[in-house]
Amino acid sequence: MTLTTRRHVLFDLDGTLVDTRAAVLECYTHVFRERLYRDFPPDDFPADELFAMRPPEVFAIVAPDRVEELHAAYRETYPRCVASIKVFEGIQDMVSGLVASGRSVSLVTNKGIERTLIDLQVAGIPAKTFTAIVTAEDTIERKPHPAPILLGLERAGAKAAEAVYVGDGPQDIRAARNAGMPVVAVAYGFYDRAVLSTLDPDSLVDTPEALSEALGVARQALRGAAQ
Repeated sequence: MTLTTRRHVLFDLDGTLVDTRAAVLECYTHVFRERLYRDFPPDDFPADELFAMRPPEVFAIVAPDRVEELHAAYRETYPRCVASIKVFEGIQDMVSGLVASGRSVSLVTNKGIERTLIDLQVAGIPAKTFTAIVTAEDTIERKPHPAPILLGLERAGAKAAEAVYVGDGPQDIRAARNAGMPVVAVAYGFYDRAVLSTLDPDSLVDTPEALSEALGVARQALRGAAQ
């Protein structure tokens, strides 16, 4: 079974469907300045891991005795940063095209449900579009552990052999591999092509248009979704 014929397509969110980099950085900056009186990121912070980490993990590094307080502040602050959220061009049509062709789309993200729903609303992708949604609250483990993806498969009523995962980070590639399924890596998100290519994904694409082609979304389906 090829990537273009797999009935179930599971997506990462940040860096894959929506560009939340500016919003996330703005939110952390506000919280750090207003609660910790310091700039973000700290000099000793592993910045290359930021977008794979959940906020409580970030705060556990910088202020382990204040994780709950800072996480609550982050959740309260994020809605103030939504103007910085962007949907990658062509993503809405691609998702609609997959659904129009009879395929199932699901979402598996390390992000919390509140902020996931905010992102989808800003992106103009209704949550009901997805057969299954798995967020930070659903599993103790985060990607690259396979647990979130395996739960996504379970909720979608799918087997790994009939699904493909799409993500923009090394953690996505490793999680899909650990879940026993192929993965399409996107280099238009938060990680460079050079970083992703070292992990040998089944497909590596540079644009949302190339992602649509890799998933076999017919051009006529894209045109129909856009109308």
